[in-house]
Amino acid sequence: MEYIDVYTRDGIPTGKIKEKHEVKIPGEYYRHVLIIMKTADSPTPGEGEGIYVVQQRSLKARYYAGKWDMTGGGVRSGETPGEAAVRELSEELGIVANPQDLKLAFDYIKD
Repeated sequence: MEYIDVYTRDGIPTGKIKEKHEVKIPGEYYRHVLIIMKTADSPTPGEGEGIYVVQQRSLKARYYAGKWDMTGGGVRSGETPGEAAVRELSEELGIVANPQDLKLAFDYIKD
């Protein structure tokens, strides 16, 4: 079973831990990571188009089967977003990375 930590809207841990598929309650927030990878020779943002890495979701996926998407997933309980990104890259694409190799691009809160 997979567990996730619950946060306030301000990103403060509440101390609650829930099972991943447990019913979500309004006012409880959870962390997810979205990994946007581009080739090393792509221009910096705003200076032209780049080449990005996307993956096709499994045809057996529960949601959006067969659709093209960026790699990502939920942050497990006790895991940092960097650790979650490294785990997701390994699980979904077989790519080995270190959290310090990654750069936070943005934070987004969905109400």
